[in-house]
Amino acid sequence: VSGRHTGGYIPRFAGSGWVAKGNERMSDTYEVVVDTAGRQMFQEAFYAYMTRIGFARLSVGGRLGAQSSHDYRSDHGVVSLSTSSVGQSHFRLVIHSETISVQPLVLDALTEGAADFLQPFYESLSSTVGGQTLRDLITGLRDSFEEEIREIDW
Repeated sequence: VSGRHTGGYIPRFAGSGWVAKGNERMSDTYEVVVDTAGRQMFQEAFYAYMTRIGFARLSVGGRLGAQSSHDYRSDHGVVSLSTSSVGQSHFRLVIHSETISVQPLVLDALTEGAADFLQPFYESLSSTVGGQTLRDLITGLRDSFEEEIREIDW
């Protein structure tokens, strides 16, 4: 797995991302190359996360193996997730916005997605020592970016 973040001016925090004020413009892009399982897990986690924080999804294009794009819209702007093939078993995911810094969204979506994935396993192990360890891990994942989320300024 490899990732790259390219971003511009990040003036203030909003929601779980940064939003440009007034007439200020920014462009922010994050790219990562993952295998098929990573693509599927990230797309599902990102969708769940973005809808949880109030974005509506609009899917554009995409056939089996071809490039696809999902736009997530809110009053604060649009965040796009596009997917394209890299070889036979890897995919390039590109998350981009003109108004919102995408790296905080990616980080929060990953940690919330991992916690969501682990939750059912915890529920079946909760009375064991391993269950408590799993609960602590889930709590740690959910609280990973709590400081940044407290700075919300919509």
